[in-house]
Amino acid sequence: MSASTNTEAAAAADQDFFTAEELAAYLRVSKKTVYELIRDGEVPGVKRFGRVLRIYRPAVLEWAAADKKQKR
Repeated sequence: MSASTNTEAAAAADQDFFTAEELAAYLRVSKKTVYELIRDGEVPGVKRFGRVLRIYRPAVLEWAAADKKQKR
């Protein structure tokens, strides 16, 4: 596997997941609020890899869309 293939795979994986900081920006809340929501089990698609968190982007987008529909 070449270096460019590894880079492409990493870029594709980055598009599939939010970091806590990216999710905070998307939701327009603080990182602290994101960590509290994750702790309380409110955010779907959260995966822990030791101390690293990755949040599955499609699950969050679906969750946010469903929340919008409920508020209408």
